[in-house]
Amino acid sequence: MKNILIFIVAASTLLACLAACKPSEPAQQTSSTAAKSSAPDDCATRRAQFDDGGRIVGGEPARPGSAPWQIEIFTTREFTAADRAFDKTLADGDACKGYLDTRADYEFAHICGGSYIGDQWIITAAHCVDTWKNAAVPTDLKVRMGTQDLTSDSGTFAIESIVMHKDYTRKPLRTDIALIKVKNDDKIAGLVASNKLAAIDLMQPNDRAFDSNEILRVTGWGWMGQRDANAEVTGFDSQGQLQRTPPQLQQISLNYLDDKRCREALGTRYGPDRICAASLDADGKVEQGKDICQGDSGGPLTRAADDGGRTLVGIVSGGKGCGAGRPGVYTRISSYDQWIAAAKASAVSGKVTQYPRP
Repeated sequence: MKNILIFIVAASTLLACLAACKPSEPAQQTSSTAAKSSAPDDCATRRAQFDDGGRIVGGEPARPGSAPWQIEIFTTREFTAADRAFDKTLADGDACKGYLDTRADYEFAHICGGSYIGDQWIITAAHCVDTWKNAAVPTDLKVRMGTQDLTSDSGTFAIESIVMHKDYTRKPLRTDIALIKVKNDDKIAGLVASNKLAAIDLMQPNDRAFDSNEILRVTGWGWMGQRDANAEVTGFDSQGQLQRTPPQLQQISLNYLDDKRCREALGTRYGPDRICAASLDADGKVEQGKDICQGDSGGPLTRAADDGGRTLVGIVSGGKGCGAGRPGVYTRISSYDQWIAAAKASAVSGKVTQYPRP
């Protein structure tokens, strides 16, 4: 999963791919099940814009009500009958094939996760929204709050504004943080009153340091199939099975790794504004089969708070493979306390902006 931007298996991505791949220009196929075909240049270019992302492998369903701050970013764009007809003509393994008859509609709609931090504000990864940098907020981009079930029609909200960090870069992935403000809606107060939605506290620079190998928790709706670290990012796992997005929120416990170990494992992809975490076995080695995966990007990495609640310490950002025995990378929340406050004040209604201003 590392080098993660986000391979968004969502309508916006697949519609672009379908538009790029013409029936008269089929992708050359090298494998019928491993999905390693090479697409036409236009299709491959558009697809590459969303390569990589966060995801949960080897987890379990989150306990109901255990992550009331968890939100989903999704698109309301839909596939046409022509899109579906074209998809049927593509062979398994074709880079443009979306498997529209196999995956559920909510799987195509899903883009990223995020965390509700109060007063209509959500914190997520910049790579989840950078497609729309310095543009108007797209009307088909929405947020789902107050539910752990992606098939639920309740709790969907329009977006008022988005603020990305000015220093964010995609390659290499740096300063991966953004804020989303949802439009004012009476439903928010109702969700809060019923305890279906709750703001999560943010880790501050003066909070207690992490314990060695401290247990952290990550939640999300990302793909659940394992993928080798050096394998091509496709819609299939390492067993050749189609990757699926679960309707119910998943969770997994991981260990905090100290900076020295993170630098040794990740090299230049690790920095002072990052956290890395992984599941460790009894010998302290990183386990395979437990990790974040595509679709978990932007979601919360949390720690147990002294008061029995939880505190947001990281944002799912990057990695390499899914459950491939490599640490996952997260944006360190405590490095951005001042930016978060200033970015809120800089937001422009209806726009996707950067702060500080470029």
